[in-house]
Amino acid sequence: MALIGRLFKNRNFILVLAIVLGLVIGEPVATKTEPLVLPLLALVMTLSAANVTSREFTSLKTMPRTILISLFLNYVVLGGTILLLAWWLIDDRDLWAGFVVLATVPPAVAVVPFSYVLGGNTLFSLLGMTGAYLAALVIMPAVMALFLGTGFFDPVKLLITLGELILIPIVLSRVLLYTGLMKRISPWRGTCVNWSFFLTLFTIVGLNRQAFFGEFDTLIRVVVIAIAASFVLGYVIELVTRALHVNRESSISMVLLGSLKNYGLASGILLTLFGERAAIPASVCTVFGILHLVWLGFRYRKKA
Repeated sequence: MALIGRLFKNRNFILVLAIVLGLVIGEPVATKTEPLVLPLLALVMTLSAANVTSREFTSLKTMPRTILISLFLNYVVLGGTILLLAWWLIDDRDLWAGFVVLATVPPAVAVVPFSYVLGGNTLFSLLGMTGAYLAALVIMPAVMALFLGTGFFDPVKLLITLGELILIPIVLSRVLLYTGLMKRISPWRGTCVNWSFFLTLFTIVGLNRQAFFGEFDTLIRVVVIAIAASFVLGYVIELVTRALHVNRESSISMVLLGSLKNYGLASGILLTLFGERAAIPASVCTVFGILHLVWLGFRYRKKA
């Protein structure tokens, strides 16, 4: 029983379980949990934003270099790689929309906790991620309009969704910190985040189960992009930072910022604006993003 209890508190086990159940159970259950995706993502964003104190928010003005590096890694390097590969390999309109949205979302919320776990520069990740999320409010509508045209999606609905998933959680996180409620919630924060991710990931994978078993040609192309944007790009960034003599802690943070997108946020936007098929890239990339995090855990632990 103790072992089972530890397993159900282990983030990697919970996320892998969500993938397996999504593939096994599939759409019948996922369609019922789909309405929970946006509220759960908003909850995760709120609890994650509470990691950033008000002092660190105000220090953004004094940390332009960190923010610029993070924006470059997440939007230019990672986003550019995703768009370039998708332009080359994808000829499906819905899947192309999925990759455009994926390229424009900010880094995964897991960047900060995994920076801590892997021995990275947590403050660097924290400031970089915060700057990227604020920049996303401008970058996402602009890039989506450029590559998809405003006729392919509702810009007003996009802004509302971004407000629900970024602005409102940031405001709520300030309320939790100012009122002291965060101290009471903190013991349960990890559990809430992990199981919110579980339901979100299960739903995303379940809704697109047919893509994993039926459309093999499509799946192979998407998998190539997913591997390139996670494992390959992460390794390249590590090599570059090593060549530039960047210290180990900052290098780890840069690898995370440059190889992890917020797949949950992308999925929520895609399901809301474009439909289930457009969320296939986010579903597949989520799986390989999780595998990449697990691999980084073993890699950096061994190097340490």
